[in-house]
Amino acid sequence: MQHIWKNLGKGLSPYIDGRFTPTTAYQTLINPSTRNPLCELSNATLDQVDKAIVCANRAQYSWEQNPHYRRDCLFKLSNALERHTEDVAALESFQTGKPLNDAISEVQSVVECLRTFSGQTNIPGESFMDPSMHAYTIREAYGTVGLVTSFNYPLLLAGWKLAPALAAGNCAIVKPAPQTPLTTLALAGLATDILPPGVLQVLPGGADVACRLMEQVDKTSFTGSTLVGQAIQRESGNRLTPGVLECGGNNAVIVLKDADIEQAAYTISQGAFSNAGQNCCAVSRIYVHNDVYKTFLTHLKKETMKWKAITPFETVGPNLYPYGPLIDQIQYEHIYPHTQYPYKNWTSPLSQLDGFYVSPTVYTNVPDDSPHVAQEIFGPVVSVLEPFTTTDEAIHRANSSNYGLASAVFSKNHKEAHKVAARLKTGVVWINLYNIVPDFLPFGGRNMSGIGKELGRAGLDEFTFLKSVMVEL
Repeated sequence: MQHIWKNLGKGLSPYIDGRFTPTTAYQTLINPSTRNPLCELSNATLDQVDKAIVCANRAQYSWEQNPHYRRDCLFKLSNALERHTEDVAALESFQTGKPLNDAISEVQSVVECLRTFSGQTNIPGESFMDPSMHAYTIREAYGTVGLVTSFNYPLLLAGWKLAPALAAGNCAIVKPAPQTPLTTLALAGLATDILPPGVLQVLPGGADVACRLMEQVDKTSFTGSTLVGQAIQRESGNRLTPGVLECGGNNAVIVLKDADIEQAAYTISQGAFSNAGQNCCAVSRIYVHNDVYKTFLTHLKKETMKWKAITPFETVGPNLYPYGPLIDQIQYEHIYPHTQYPYKNWTSPLSQLDGFYVSPTVYTNVPDDSPHVAQEIFGPVVSVLEPFTTTDEAIHRANSSNYGLASAVFSKNHKEAHKVAARLKTGVVWINLYNIVPDFLPFGGRNMSGIGKELGRAGLDEFTFLKSVMVEL
């Protein structure tokens, strides 16, 4: 761990105005794969939050004025991150417990996200002609934005927010999840010789740091639970400041009777259990046509038995799928009871490891009104609901959730699949695949899943304020 951190030239402390700034507010991070201490970290103080705001506001004007410079900086940062992929991925594995290959994929995705938005620093407006005037629109940066991220994909979520925020000309202050600040700090350290001081700052800490930050920024982008998202929305309402909220999901998939059942079972298993189910898009509810219900269960059980708990730097044999632990004791105590419901179920082989591991669990023939069906569990637990007989019935049941983040349909009939996709009330719909999130498409849900979009042109626009200008002819 110390060798990796030394390679990156970092300090375990808040990153403010282009340098690491130790404090006396120490926190011990826990390794979720062992339950043992990982390292000590200096958290930000409230005074440091105030200082970071001042530094960001001071740097913002000159940063916004030069889109070509922003382009070059983001591209350089992507290259720097790419050169340190293995070290940063190792940090991600240490702090989250996820398999190293999964962490490497996460780092590579952030590299590509930075590159994508480095090419979008010139943001066009619109132009209009009227007999009496010329009118046009300008998209300008909000100013200083607060980016609050979750523990499940720490670096990826920071990258999704940072890349468009900086491309649009904002200065950004990131408040990573208290369990997983290391890779966001590592990214900031890599940016030291690339970005001007104050453009990117990172403030590790808890809810007090987040609250102080959100009281002063011009816009907040948050990823986390619906409960916290609601609290942020209420606070933002008091100041009438805009925000993006990427919250929870209770995601449904529909398997039509003409689907490739074996492929559907594999894809759904991956969608439910990857990252130990700690994914806002994770499959929660499965609706299968009555004619193929038993066949699907046979294949899904086979796929479930292939999941194996590992420590971050272990590998698994062929035809097995690795998964890591839950993030901490709190999540473990929340998730484990969800594996003990009295429905017919099966689980992958129990883990003998010491970390916060919960075995992938499948419940079958579950009634729609079962209490856990309406919840976002945020762990490796999935329910196969009672079978359906008509597509209309399946769509109605899938749409019965208060959430609206993601869904999927499996069918060999693409025309029918597109019709189903059009009627599913979610922000993302996959057809014959799952959990693919390209950075050129907008991502975000509706209802209790949040407000606004990340990624794509829509995600870039979220970090801009639209101004109209009119000129007399």
